[in-house]
Amino acid sequence: MKRKRGSSGGASLDSLLDTMTNVVGILVILLTVTQLGVGEAVERIKDALPDITDEDMDRSQKRVEDLDSLLKLEKEQLQTVKKLTEQKKPVNIEEQKALAEKLKKELEKLKEIQINIEALKKQIAERDQKVKSIEKMIVEKETELADIKAKLAKTPDPGPTPNAKIVNLPNPRDAPSGAKPIDYVCRGGRILRVDIPQLQSLALAAIAKSRFVTAQEQAVDCEKLVKLFENRNVGNRDWRIKLKPAGGVPYLILEPRKGRGDNSERLRKPSALFRKSIQKVNPNLFYLNFRVWSDSYDTYLVARQYADQRGVLAGWTAFDTNSEFRVPLGGNLKLTCEGYTPPPTPPKPEVPDLPPPTERKLPGTKID
Repeated sequence: MKRKRGSSGGASLDSLLDTMTNVVGILVILLTVTQLGVGEAVERIKDALPDITDEDMDRSQKRVEDLDSLLKLEKEQLQTVKKLTEQKKPVNIEEQKALAEKLKKELEKLKEIQINIEALKKQIAERDQKVKSIEKMIVEKETELADIKAKLAKTPDPGPTPNAKIVNLPNPRDAPSGAKPIDYVCRGGRILRVDIPQLQSLALAAIAKSRFVTAQEQAVDCEKLVKLFENRNVGNRDWRIKLKPAGGVPYLILEPRKGRGDNSERLRKPSALFRKSIQKVNPNLFYLNFRVWSDSYDTYLVARQYADQRGVLAGWTAFDTNSEFRVPLGGNLKLTCEGYTPPPTPPKPEVPDLPPPTERKLPGTKID
């Protein structure tokens, strides 16, 4: 048997559903109205507020940064004040009072000091008088000095003292006609003969043995020659030869070997090499040519004395202590040195233009 709807077996829910539907509808309506109201309120607020640009935002950001920097600086200042406060020493009242009393006494002393203007003027006048007196004395001494110089000028020269050394200055003059020089060098306190042509021959022979020159027309580099003479002991028993370009031209540098030659003491002995050598010199055919360095004037004077006794003419040339003894290389060797330019080739003489030969008709000669 079917049960009837709405019977006492269960309550009806239609009314509840209707009520809930009505409530939901009202809430939806309220929500819609509220959203509309909020949108209008937002628009009214936006209209009331001023427009904010990017520049306003940048200024605001900078202001915030400035405030942060200022806050940081204030914190640092507070830390500094705190440190100073912690390090501050307590003031000693007694020391401050003693210092104040000391300053007060010094101030009283300064007040008591009085400058006497008249006494100061008197001291200045006395000093001016002393200055004038000294100036007058200087003038008198200068006058006396001038008189003494005038008297010395009129006094005859007494001549050299007995122990004075007489040095004859160079007097350039022509050598005797047909006479040949014999060269001597006074250097390092010694005198020794130098045979320049022989040393030039030794230098050229060393270059030839080096095989730098393989053909007559080949030129030799100066730098190679300098190294050659540095590495080889070129010369004779008295002289060591080196090579050095000067002004683009190669020269031989002659250096005396250690211990060779006669010093001043040995020159006074008959066995001296110099005295023996000049005994063989013919004064009519030869003369002595001295090259004297400034450290060997004594040696030169002794040697010149014996040359004069022998009757051999002599001349001399002075050199500074640091001067090099250099002579030309000689020979016909072609060299290439830095800075050296060969002399220009002299121009050929111009040949004048001659007129063409004239044709003459000789008897019996036919000219086509």
